[in-house]
Formats: sequence, structure tokens, C-alpha cells
Amino acid sequence: MAGIGFELRRLGSRDEILGPVAAVAHAAIVAAGPWLYTVLAILVIGEAASPLIGEDAMATFRVLVVYIFSLSLVGTSPVAMVGTRVLADALYRRQYADVRAVFVMTLLAASATTALLSGLVFILLLPVTADVASAGIAGAQIVSLVWVGLAFCGAVRDYLQVTLAFVTGLLAGAGLAVTAALHGYGPVPMVWGLAAGFMIVFLWLTARFASTFPSPCRDLIAARAAFAARLRCSPSLAIGATAGAVSVWVDKWIIWTSGYGERVEAGLIHAPLYDGPMFIASLTVVPALALFVTSLETTFFERYRAYFQAIDTHATLKTIRAQGRILERETTRTLANIMVVQTALCVIVVLTAPAIVEAVGLQFRQIGILRMGTVGALFQYLFMSCSALLIFFDATRVYATLQVIFLASLAVLTLLVSQFEPGSLGTGYMLACIVSGFASLFALIKVLGSIDYRVFVGSATQARPV
Repeated sequence: MAGIGFELRRLGSRDEILGPVAAVAHAAIVAAGPWLYTVLAILVIGEAASPLIGEDAMATFRVLVVYIFSLSLVGTSPVAMVGTRVLADALYRRQYADVRAVFVMTLLAASATTALLSGLVFILLLPVTADVASAGIAGAQIVSLVWVGLAFCGAVRDYLQVTLAFVTGLLAGAGLAVTAALHGYGPVPMVWGLAAGFMIVFLWLTARFASTFPSPCRDLIAARAAFAARLRCSPSLAIGATAGAVSVWVDKWIIWTSGYGERVEAGLIHAPLYDGPMFIASLTVVPALALFVTSLETTFFERYRAYFQAIDTHATLKTIRAQGRILERETTRTLANIMVVQTALCVIVVLTAPAIVEAVGLQFRQIGILRMGTVGALFQYLFMSCSALLIFFDATRVYATLQVIFLASLAVLTLLVSQFEPGSLGTGYMLACIVSGFASLFALIKVLGSIDYRVFVGSATQARPV
């Protein structure tokens, strides 16, 4: 994604008011496109369709969309993580003829894993009808394709087309869903309409990717071998990605299956008491994610390339160490600057929580959950950004260990607080995020401080600019 970051920074440096605003907006789409698509779609469709189909049917629509989003993320993450690493290897070796095959292989693998996971949930675990199950399984697979398409479009560097793809898909999906509601078709056809919008996004992203890498995909033999080799070399990459994706949802799943869970008409379980405020809290990290793409990733990547270029050009040890210290200093400085902005936003949300709760129609007993969720989201952003940077240095074992620790601590703490009163439900998430956030920061600082050892002696000898 660094290529997109450089393009966004050029946009942000223009001498016009809208330049930086547009850069951050594009970066938000690049960093969290499917997430923002789902959020905006639920809001727009909810406002337009709720008076037409009733609140119960609308609740079924919202919950089914949330299930689709969560299952697609969990099913796709390990495959997309390995696939993008294989893509990076191919680009570094200038094996452009293999790029399309890697893309197709990643799509097939992501679709297969998501189909297995969603089939397990909708067919075996939940008492839902065939139409709900089919919409859920198909929707999860379509969204999984979008996750892969967005990840691979980092090689295209066409941020405008990425944004246009999501805007067009959102308008089409929301329009089809509202049209289904107008004709009284109910929540399941509305989900199909929204899924059609996601399919438009995927086809648009795929077209841009294919036009950039025109070499045809003749077979998948080489791509399959590259996947297998990467899994043997870095199994912790897939393990960490799986644990990281599950940790995004494990607290929700635990609360859903606790005494706070409720069933909608279709048989799906959710916990509106917990989901609503945590949903709002999670949105507060979008600005930080956008800044991560435009600021941290570009600045870091420049210093990263300069460091390895010094090694590749056989610079003196003194020069190499100097570049390493610059990389360490610039990375921590940029990360700290983004955390300052995110902390300010967190404080604003915490202080205005009563007004926010009233504005969005939540209950006042959810104020505490919103506040704890917002504080937790602040440190979860720190955790995510530090974890992403660890991958650049091939510190995949450290990355995977952090993800597993976060997942385990979040699950245990959420399970404990689910036995207490509603006001404490966000405590487990907040504590797990704080501990894991600081742990990831210390791990990143340690890796940056020992970069020379890791490159010349340790496991990071394969960390090269792509």
C-alpha cells in the first residue's frame, strides 16, 4: 500500500484547501474501504428503508450484514496476508507475468476459506432459513473478494479509482436495497442488493489491477508453489493474521452468546446493548488509519528504503547504522504525532458521550460502554499500527505472538465482564487493548533498536523494499 501513500502525499501537498482533505478522504477509503462501505450503507439504508419494512425487519438486515462482514474478514485475512506477501516477492523479483496468477490464486483461496467458515456458521451453528443462509454465505464470499481486491490494488497506485469504486458500489448497493424495501421484499433481498454493490466494487478494482498487469494468467502451478513456499517459510504470518481478524470480533461473539444476546426474526444473535456503542467507538480510529496511510507509511517507507539501499550499495557500517537510527527516530516520531491526534479525538468523544448517545438514539446506560470502547479503540489503533510495522522487518513471530496474546486476553476479559452489570461490558475490551497496545509498542521499539542485528544475523534477512 506504500505506493498509494506516496500518491496521497503528493495530493496533500498541493497549495489548495481541498488537497489535504481529499488526501485524507482517499486514505480512509484505502485503509478501511469495506468497513466504511458497510457503515455508510447501514446508515443510509436504515434511514430510507426502516419506515417501509419496520424496525424488526431492519434489525434482521443490519445483523445479517454484520455477520457477512465479520465472517468475510476472518476467512480472508490469513489468505490475503500471505497472498500480498507473495505478490510483493514477485514484484521485487520483477516477475510481472506471475502477478495475475497470484491474484487469482488468492481470490480462490479466500473464497474457499470464507465459504467453509460461513457455511459452518449459517448451516450448522445457527437455526436460520435457507434464504438467509444463502444470502449470508454468498454475501460473505463477495465481500471477501473485495478485501483481496483492495489489498492487491496497493500495487496499482490509483487511489482515485479505488475511491470511485467504493462510492459507485455504495450508491448502487444502497439503491438496490432501498428499491427492494420499496417493493416489500424484506431484509434478505435487501442484503442481495447490498452484495451486488460490493460486487461492483470488486469488478472495478479487478479491472484496474488487470489493466496495470496485463500478462495473462495461464496456470496456477507457480502461484500455488509460491503460496506453499511462503507458508512453510512464514507460517506465523497466517497465524497472526487469523488471530488478528478473530480478535476484532471475539468480544462481540462472546457478548452475543451471553445473557445479553438477543435473537432477531431470522434467528441471528446480536447484543444491541453492546454492539451500538462499540460500533461508534470503532469509527473513531478511521482518521488515525487514514493518517497512517498518508503520513506514517510513506515516511517510514522512505527511511526503510534508504536503510536497505545503504546496505545494497555496500555503504560503510557507520552509514548503515546512521540510517538505522534515522529510521527508528522518524518512525517513532510519526507514530507519536498520529497518536496525539487520535488521543485528542478520544478525549472529545469521551467528554461528549452523553450528547452522542442522545443524538444516535442509544440508551444512557450505554454511555460507559461508549467511553470505554473509545479509550480501547485508541490503544487498539496503536496495537494495529505497531503490528503492521513489525511485518516490514519480517518480525512475523513477534507479530503472531502479539496477535495471539491480544486475542486470548480479550476473550478471557470479555468472558469475565459479561457476567457483571451492563455498565462494565466495555471494561474487558479496554483493558486488553491498553495492555496489548503498550506491548506492541515496546516490541516495535526493540525491533527498531536491533535492526542491524536482525538484518545481518537474525530472521529479517528477507526484509527488503518492494
